[in-house]
Amino acid sequence: MARRQVRLSPEARETLSKVFAAAHQPVWLVGGSIRDAARGRPFHDLDLACADAHALAIRLARAFKGTLVTLDEANAVYRLALAPARGGVLRQIDVAGLQGKTIVSDLARRDFTMNAVALALADELPASLPESAFLDPRGGLKDLASGVIRADVEENLSDDPLRLLRAFRLAAQLGLVIEPKTLKAIGRLRRLISRPAPERVAAELLLLLAVPGASSWLKQMDECGLLTGVFPELEPSRRCAEGYYGPGGVLTHTLEVCARVDFLLANLRTIYPKLAPDLEAHACARGGPPFHALLLLSALLHDVAKPATAKEIGGRLRFFEHDTKGATLTEKILRRLRLSREQIDSAAAIVRYHLRPGHLASGGPLTERAIYRFFRDLGPDAPGLLIVCWGDHASYMPQTRLKRLLETACGEAPRADLSRIRPLEARKTVSHLQLVSLLLRRCFSRDRAPIPVRLLDGNEIMKALKIPPSPRIGEILECLREAQAAGEVLDRKQALAFISRLK
Repeated sequence: MARRQVRLSPEARETLSKVFAAAHQPVWLVGGSIRDAARGRPFHDLDLACADAHALAIRLARAFKGTLVTLDEANAVYRLALAPARGGVLRQIDVAGLQGKTIVSDLARRDFTMNAVALALADELPASLPESAFLDPRGGLKDLASGVIRADVEENLSDDPLRLLRAFRLAAQLGLVIEPKTLKAIGRLRRLISRPAPERVAAELLLLLAVPGASSWLKQMDECGLLTGVFPELEPSRRCAEGYYGPGGVLTHTLEVCARVDFLLANLRTIYPKLAPDLEAHACARGGPPFHALLLLSALLHDVAKPATAKEIGGRLRFFEHDTKGATLTEKILRRLRLSREQIDSAAAIVRYHLRPGHLASGGPLTERAIYRFFRDLGPDAPGLLIVCWGDHASYMPQTRLKRLLETACGEAPRADLSRIRPLEARKTVSHLQLVSLLLRRCFSRDRAPIPVRLLDGNEIMKALKIPPSPRIGEILECLREAQAAGEVLDRKQALAFISRLK
């Protein structure tokens, strides 16, 4: 069997030669850089290890004309941010001091075998390197070739428990699997995940949730106990409403909702071919992949208060106010994780209003006033809320049947007669998805925006009605906006006539 070769691009070889020339000390390429090279991918970030990291970082800042940042002074970890180069892909260089006296002792302390591989830099590296050119004491290249993440030293995980979560993030990003023994070790150490700084946990979590298909990793995290290690507030959901949701109760439902949100995001252009560009543009405007991560996080927490609000009434389990109490609990959880104020507010709004479309679907004919009030209350969070609601309603139907009914539920011309759909629960699901689809289309309607442009402002109302500033002005403005949304007021003349009746 031919031995594997690791190929270096011309840019990588040139960059590494430049590093070697500036180093004046032995230096090794480590970590993600070697992962990328072994998988035939270009370097975006360069990871280096040496004895005197500070000296090397200063020299490289001069050689590459980059901005030097100290990441961890105690452990001698530095980052060099590089200016974008025309045609180049290198964005930053990380330099870390050796952990231990030698590179071998440094590699022994690293989290996973695939990260415990080093290449000693030389003046001119060949374009193709045999595996024997690498220092690989733990068999990382073999594991990488097999597509496996393996932690062969459990103590390395407990030394920095963030690595428990990082295993899932790397597996998701790189398309790898976590070795069964490593999963068991993560399960044994799961309670340690509360030790790292919340900001570090949140950063790993959001990177994981931004990967398409992340919901499958959430299920695997739950199977080994890490999910409720990160979110202990979800543990009571596992035993709540098992008679309705089956084994795993509300938590099983929650993970299914995450899976359906994933499904929708991955298939936007198939499910909503005309709407997809607008939804994708909205996602980009709200942050791109981090916005998708926030939607999945909101889906994960949307029913977090169900166990605390569960009551059996007339033989039926009810969860009164689980939406509003869930929003409060969501804020508390995300503050603990040190998310931004904007992220916390958006997730809490989605949790607070996630029942709203269902109520609209069940409340008889949908009026323009109801549509206006929905978009008024949600503002820019409306599209995200509707995506999570889509996942929530779709979770009540097996995915195979959901695919067959997508045109009926989400098509441009929704079918009014759903009587042939059986059972009643499936019919209800399709009806709710039709309502969500209608609202999604109204979000981006060019012909009739859900929030109409104001025809009058507060000063014009005070002048027209000859009244002083007061809260009444805001009330009149809101009444006028609703009348515009309902199509009762179409121009400025009609607006003036309308407010005259409100004085």
